[in-house]
Amino acid sequence: MAGDERQVPSPRPGRSPSGEELAFVRDARVGHLATVDDRGRPSVVPFCFAVLGDEDPVVVSALDEKPKHVDDRDLARVRNIRRQPEVMFVVDKYGEDWSRLAFVQVRGAASIVAPGSRDHEDAIQALRRKYPQYHAMAIGQRPVIVIRNLRATSWRGDGESFGTQTRAYGSERADPDV
Repeated sequence: MAGDERQVPSPRPGRSPSGEELAFVRDARVGHLATVDDRGRPSVVPFCFAVLGDEDPVVVSALDEKPKHVDDRDLARVRNIRRQPEVMFVVDKYGEDWSRLAFVQVRGAASIVAPGSRDHEDAIQALRRKYPQYHAMAIGQRPVIVIRNLRATSWRGDGESFGTQTRAYGSERADPDV
């Protein structure tokens, strides 16, 4: 995705996500997004997202119509991203069989993209494909978060690394059409 209004730095820790890590992230229904405020305090929120692309993937998330107490521009994650674009999110799989635990942690450079750009349109289409709830929301009229320059780290409870299987580790989609 191109056309962001400013260049954002590329976070250094980690490495480009593997195909299996991307599959694991794509299959996840929710992640947890961490940002940092102007005083250096972390803030973590659950978020719905979609992954676009394979070669140079980006992650997108809508500022949707779920109830909020403030305007979109006043949301902590939006303020934090504008001040400090480096973010991190994690998706994980938990179960009582701890040999099946897994997570992928992704760092990236986030920006807030307003309606009207190709990046925004691509994000809205991907989010609506993944989450049927978004068809009933006017997310096309609201900003989206776009996370670029992805760097990943991951862990599996069986001691293996991601990339040793052809299918996302422990992946079980709730909706086979996603």
